[in-house]
This record gives sequence, structure tokens and C-alpha cells, in this order.
Amino acid sequence: MSKLEYRDIKQPNYRHVGKYTPRKDAKDIVTGKAIFLDDFSVPHMLYGKTKRSPYPHARILSIDTSRAEALPGVRAVITHKNMPEQWGLGLPVHRLLMEDKVYYVGDLVALIAADTVETAEEAIDLIDVEYEQLEAVYTAEDALKEGAVEIYSRFKGNHVDNGIKYFQPDGPWWQIIRGDVEKGFEEAAYVAEDKVAFDKMPSPLAPETPSCIAKYEGGNEYTIWASSQSSHILKLMGEGRIPNSNLSVKTFNVGGSYGNKQSLMTTVLSAAMLSLVTKQPVKIVLTKAEQLMAYEVRLGSTITAKVGMDKEGYVKAVEGDWLVDTGAIADSIQGQVGVGLGEAQLVCAKCPNWYMDSHIAVTNKQAAGIVRGYGGQELNSCLERLMCAVMKKGNFDPLDVFKKNYIAPGDRFIWRDGRWWQSRSSLFFPEAMQNAADRFGWAGKWKGWNVPTCVNGTKARGVGMGVIGNADISEDNTEAIVRIVPDLVGSRRASTAIIECDITESGMGTRSNACKIVAEVLNVPVEKVSITEPGSKFNPSNYGLCGSRGTITTGKAVSLAAMEAKKKALELGALYFKRSVDQLDTKDFMVYVRDNPQLVVPMFKLAPKELSIVGYGKHMEMFNIPSCMAIFVEAEVDLETGNTKLVKVAGGTDIGQIIDSKAVEMQLHGGFGSACIDTAIFEECILDPSTGRLLTSSLIDYKWRTFNEFPPYDAYIMESQIDSFMFKALGIGEISGAAGASAVLMAISNAIGVDIKDYPATPAVILKALGKA
Repeated sequence: MSKLEYRDIKQPNYRHVGKYTPRKDAKDIVTGKAIFLDDFSVPHMLYGKTKRSPYPHARILSIDTSRAEALPGVRAVITHKNMPEQWGLGLPVHRLLMEDKVYYVGDLVALIAADTVETAEEAIDLIDVEYEQLEAVYTAEDALKEGAVEIYSRFKGNHVDNGIKYFQPDGPWWQIIRGDVEKGFEEAAYVAEDKVAFDKMPSPLAPETPSCIAKYEGGNEYTIWASSQSSHILKLMGEGRIPNSNLSVKTFNVGGSYGNKQSLMTTVLSAAMLSLVTKQPVKIVLTKAEQLMAYEVRLGSTITAKVGMDKEGYVKAVEGDWLVDTGAIADSIQGQVGVGLGEAQLVCAKCPNWYMDSHIAVTNKQAAGIVRGYGGQELNSCLERLMCAVMKKGNFDPLDVFKKNYIAPGDRFIWRDGRWWQSRSSLFFPEAMQNAADRFGWAGKWKGWNVPTCVNGTKARGVGMGVIGNADISEDNTEAIVRIVPDLVGSRRASTAIIECDITESGMGTRSNACKIVAEVLNVPVEKVSITEPGSKFNPSNYGLCGSRGTITTGKAVSLAAMEAKKKALELGALYFKRSVDQLDTKDFMVYVRDNPQLVVPMFKLAPKELSIVGYGKHMEMFNIPSCMAIFVEAEVDLETGNTKLVKVAGGTDIGQIIDSKAVEMQLHGGFGSACIDTAIFEECILDPSTGRLLTSSLIDYKWRTFNEFPPYDAYIMESQIDSFMFKALGIGEISGAAGASAVLMAISNAIGVDIKDYPATPAVILKALGKA
């Protein structure tokens, strides 16, 4: 599928880091021994199911649960009428888990707990509900119009609060206001204004459906087992919804979260409420149809903006309005907007003049939520199409423009916390873009704006590129503990290292990489390092692998913990050998004298009898090390049918020190494949405007590409040594494919000779643009 070329820049020769090491969970995954939530059960467990609304906006006039309650095996039926607690949803909270109104097709109407899944499903059909349908609104633009139906009293005019204290501690931030926009446009040689929409809210479609088990422990204590990639986020969000509660969250392998398996709030609260009533554990597993119709999707974006550029290709001014559709529940959407505005500044880092506003609207569609790309992909995909309009006026090669304008060390920007940051990231991002372009053959394929690379009968080819970056790779405080543990009954010369760090494995191999980092610091075999099971109760604080975090945040925490443990071992060794610490080193759980390696002592002899040598490490949140990824695409469009085929794809980045080569390759493939290029071609949630129901509620109707259908992928990866933490790693994270959507639309526009400004460019959209619809 792919070829990857690495360029080393003074790369150290490590024992483990930078080399491929088989993942610790590899055998369990391929043999089926790895535990996912679907494999797990607890004693006396009941099964939960939900009755959902068939209407996008309606008042419940009456609800009769008597037949369902009388069904043998049914243990609880809960509706808005008998909810034991008034638990809320949203950030800020703007509705209850269930109300006498429903706000989207798939909204909760009733919760059922039963002895079996089949009994719970049968009980759903025995609940009789009478509705009064209400007027619904399906687009952010319509929702914000004067006189539009108001969905929640909390949001006047359907406008969600700007900013939020959790993300912006110094005060709400939802606008980029810098410099003098009018002056910037006066100084610009080329100005273009347009409107671009990424508003079909595609589903990230993680293969494992959202699921959880909740067990009420008495008082306000709950144990939650969940298919979340972050027990910390689930605990944080859950305790904000269940007042005064204490949640102990445990997680499992999460097969491909695509950033979409975080707090699972509606599912978790439903199971917890059923457990509270029944006093038994309750398991809820969403069906694939429920996942498509009622779980979180990508937010909807429409941007109207004007961009000015000088004769050299530098962006001089950006003025725009970003309209965001969050669906029926606004949950951390302000953070997504903040990241989107931040990423826009990374791409246009040389621009001194900005006025970019944002407006978040609630609508009667399923909720948008945390998805790989976290707001930045949606805005960036639109903004880069607008940049194309001004680049076209100046007849610029987009490669030259992106290289000039992308953030470099010393450039300043505002991130989603509303604070100014100064980049100290890689010097080599432009070089990485150029080298990837050379491998792709950009110079020979680029013929100009709206000019195909070649035409063969009814088939026309075009090329496009996109660039995106993210500063969240250093986001969130993270802790780790490393213990060097003596072998109590073995050879009496052996020890093991145990990492205490809350990492849920969501496909990237980060648990294994954490072990590799600690093994490198301690200079011990990787197989002698293990990591605790993920969960919030017995691990130090860690947001987990959400977004771009992991390489820096977890890597720094575990490496510093291992360094402290090593330092303590060396200090004990210095007392033992009567030498200074700098005369000693460690290898394979031994402390030895460097000048005389025969003088050696096992670590277990240095610590007090049967006690561990313990180190603690932490990473403190910062946003000054942005990443970068450039994507190049060649697309072939059938001018008669409108079908698009991706012929070739290439990527370029400076990733800093690679921790594991196979993990990098997997991350590039996964990012490229999840909610990326195909959001530009056919991935969309299609809503029936007459009923408000989703028409793409199965994997037959929802179009997406499997891995064996992917085009050839070529990547150029640089390995400069970036000052991030001791191994100088940067990582790639969620941006690995995020620029693919805008690159594809540019390629299609060039192939057909007409600008496409709406995602996705389906055959119908292309034929309409060609005047053939």
C-alpha cells in the first residue's frame, strides 16, 4: 500500500527507540485473546436498551410503559416521568437526559433493563408513545435566523455560549482579532471572497460501537467499564453530569476510536441510571444503526471569508465568519472551535491581520462531538479552499504558498486557550513539504489552476495539496510512575519495571511505546517492562490518547519517571561502590562502574529488602510545539459519470525522533483512512428534510472505503531532533490525514476545470458543476 522514506538528521543510535519492536498486545489481538468491552461481563449483569424518538422535534403527550413493565425478565423501565435523578447533558448543561420533549431522531424516550438483550428489545416495542410534532430546524444558518424555532431556552436564538472556562481560563475566546484587516486588504495584491461548506457531518464510524457497563456501588459511587479511549475524560465529564458522584472508570482495548470514543455521555448516563434503579450492573452496547443515527458525528462547518495575499504569495489579511452546527447537544464544541481557529493561524502564520468570528448553533440533528481532527479539520478544509481562490487570482503554485506561510520557529499564534504562544517547533516543515512533493512528482503534474494534468477520453486527472498542523500534541497535564521491582523468588539478580500510567490502547501502539521509552531510559530489555491496566482509580492522572496527545505527553511523563528511578538506583550504587554518581551507569537492572564494568551490583541489592525503586514524572500542558502534515493527491474524474478515483497520494512531515517505525506507518495509514480523504468524495450523513431522519443508517447506505481499496500511499518523513522532551520526538497524531479533504477537492477542481466548494464532491455535485446534472 505504501512506501515510506525517512531522512535522519543527526539521529542518535538508541538501543530501542527508533527501531521496530513487536507490540506487547500483538499476539493477543491476532489470536482473539485481547479483551474488548463486548467480551466483558460482570456477575448479575442486566442488559440495557433504549427506545428512541422517530421525530426530530416533538413533545411527548403521553407514554404508557405498563405492557413493557409486565414482560417477564424486565427489571426497569425509565422515562422522563420517573427518572430518579435530573442528570443533564451538554457543556454548559442545557437539557436533561430525558425530557417531555425530544430534539432529534434517535433522542432518548425510555430506558429498559432486562435479563437478556432479546427481552429488552421486545420491551421497547411494548411502550406506547403519543407525540405532538414540532417545527424542526436542520441547518446552523436556518437556526440562527430571526424568528427560527428556539430549541432550548438556555440558548437564545439557538446560539451556543461563546467560549468556555474549562478551555479558556482567562475568559471566553472565539474570535481571532489581530492587526488591521482593512489595511491588510489595501496592501494585498490579490483578494478573493467566497463561501465553502463542510456541513454534511460525516460519521467517524469507529468499528467498535460505543458501549459501557455501569454498576451502582451505593452512595454516589459508580464503577464504569467503557469503550472509551480516555478514562480520565469520561470520569471528568461524567462527574460533571452526575452531581457529587465518584466514578471509577475502567477501559479496555478500543479498536479504532478515530477520536470518537471519549466520554460516551448519553450511553454512560443511561446505563448508570438503570443500575441506580435496579441495583445491578447494566450493560448497553449500541447497534451499528444506533451508532450511525444517534451517536456523535463530525461538526458541520460553513465559512464565508475574504483572503488577501501580496505579490510574493504571503497572506496579508483574513476576514471571515465560521458557522458551526453542533446538532442537538453542544458538548465541548467550544474547544473544537478554539482548536480550529488555532490551526487556521498555523497555516497562515505570516498573516498579521485577522478578523475571524465564529457562531455555534444547535439544530434538530444528532449531536456533533469529539472526532479525529477536533474542529480544525473542518475549518481548515474550508479555509484552504478559500485560499485557493486568492492563489488562483495570483496564479501561484500552492506548494510555494503553503511553504512560505506555514508556521516557523519564532512565529506567534493564539491557541484554543485564548493565550499567545510562540512556536519552537521544526525548522524543516517547508523542506518536508518540498521533498514529499518531489516524490509525488508535483512539478511535472501541476499545470495551473483548473487545468487538468492530463485528459484521456472521458477521464481527466488533476492534482491538489493541503497542509494542516496542530499544537495540541503537548496538551493536558500527564503523570506517570515507574517502579523497579525486585524478583522475589527468581534468580535474585533480576528485576522488572512497571509503569503506572493510564493509557487505553486505541490502536496506535502507545502502551507498547511507553514500555519502549522506559526500557531505553533504564537500558533494559523491553520485555522486562510492563504497564498497568488502564483505568482512573489506580493510575495517576492522564487524559489518555485523545487527539494528538501521546508521543510528547505520555512519553515525557514516563521518561522523566524512569529517569528519576534510574537516578535513585545510581545514588544507591554510589553509596555501594563509594563512587560518584557520574562514574556509574545502568544496564539490564544492574548498576556498574563505567571505567570498570566488572564492578557490578544488581539493583535489587541496592534497595531496602523487598522494596521498589520508584520514580515519578509529569508533563505540564503547553502549546508551543506545533506539528505539520502536507498531503498531495492525484485524482481521476470521469466527466460523464462524475465518479472520482484516487490515483496516488503522498505525504510529508517532520516527525522528530521516531519512537517506533511501524507505529508511525500505522498512524499515517490510520489518519489517512479515518474521516479524511473520503469526506471529500462520498462520506456524508444524508438527512431526509421532510422527516428529519437519517437515510444513511447502515453500512450499505453510508459510503466509506475499506483499507484494501486505498490508493498507493507514499510518505517522506524527516527526523529532526525537536526540543520536545528527552528523545526529541514530535509525533504526528490526528493530523496525519486531516489535510487530505482539501487536497482532494483541489485535485477534482483542477481535473474538471470548475471550482468545487462543497464537501463531499459526489458524482451529483460534479455533474452539476459541469452543467450535466
